[in-house]
Amino acid sequence: MYEQAGKDMRSKSRFSIKMLSGSILAGFTYGLMGEWIYQNMERAVSPVISTVVYFTGMYLFVGCAVYAIGKLGHAHAYAPVNRRQWALALVLTLLLSALFAWIYDWIGSGSRGQASSYLFVIDHSDSMSRTDPDGMRYQAMETLLEDKEPEFAYGVYQFSDSAKMIRAMAPMREGGMGDEPVNTGGTAILHTLDTILQDLNNGRLQLEDHCRMILLSDGYATDMDETSRYDCMRRLEQYADRGISISTVGMTGDVDKQLMMLIADKTGGIYVSVQDIQQLEQGMRQAAQTEESDRNLLGYRSENDTGILFSAARILFLICLGLLLAVEKTVVCERFLNTNSVLISSAAGSALAGICLETGMNTFGLHPSAMRIALCILMSVTLLHEDTVWETDDIPSGR
Repeated sequence: MYEQAGKDMRSKSRFSIKMLSGSILAGFTYGLMGEWIYQNMERAVSPVISTVVYFTGMYLFVGCAVYAIGKLGHAHAYAPVNRRQWALALVLTLLLSALFAWIYDWIGSGSRGQASSYLFVIDHSDSMSRTDPDGMRYQAMETLLEDKEPEFAYGVYQFSDSAKMIRAMAPMREGGMGDEPVNTGGTAILHTLDTILQDLNNGRLQLEDHCRMILLSDGYATDMDETSRYDCMRRLEQYADRGISISTVGMTGDVDKQLMMLIADKTGGIYVSVQDIQQLEQGMRQAAQTEESDRNLLGYRSENDTGILFSAARILFLICLGLLLAVEKTVVCERFLNTNSVLISSAAGSALAGICLETGMNTFGLHPSAMRIALCILMSVTLLHEDTVWETDDIPSGR
């Protein structure tokens, strides 16, 4: 309680609703912006560069938003920001995001070696009549095998509404696969993964160690929705446990890119996008011969990289980067009011963000875009403790 010129001045401590709602909105907004950045950089540059750009962008955007909200809501307490501290936190964000991304990709890295055999899984749904009317996907497959020895083994599955083995796994010298089928039906990718697993379990299909499976499709899975993604994750775990990597080739811009990337990332393969049918041969060769994709701090992790080490590393690294953002928010808010709550809430949000991203994507198979947006929101949450002062009835001057 305060006394001023015969007035009884009372204060009440509370959290700033403007800061809380504004920081959540800032996190959501950057989540959308960051997703656009990430999607355009993920396959174009190294994980180190994409991680640095992503977290530096978050640092700048969220920090500026928190500062603007604080300045507008507490103009009476405004004072310049300590630029040295702010710049130091920015430099640390740049350096540590690069270091963490590099370490995360480096941990347990090692070569799988060359593929010992190929298993082609080819889409022949109705849409392929428009995407590949001349059957160039089969020509690309044959071209890929031209430089292999006669003893090199390969097998072929085709799928639409159902999946069918049209060439058993056998050496090249035993001949080709016969006539190409008529394109018809839907794109049952989950059913196809199930069929191949069943054939492996009953002995109808036998694969060598380091077999490279190549799945090619041009559309969305007609037997899956968001609720089926968890089921798909469980299937992919079984492939990874058997040491089978699946590289995926997406034809045209209509393909379900997120699903194709999930299949590749969770089994240690790569995803290749082919926008022009004339580039299909090159895309197939890249999918067949390129070793596993780089491990990404913000993306799916291969089931070959399971274990507490990878989970703990990702969560720890994300918490550290979130703490740097918390320090920045404390620096820009310290001129306004008590910032202990800013640091504590931001640190707690960062810990929750790291756990959410790791378990959401790698345990429950939730959509990676949604998990990254949730990460941005949780890291951005800011609780600012403020005191509201008001006057009560007059009091005697002699009091």
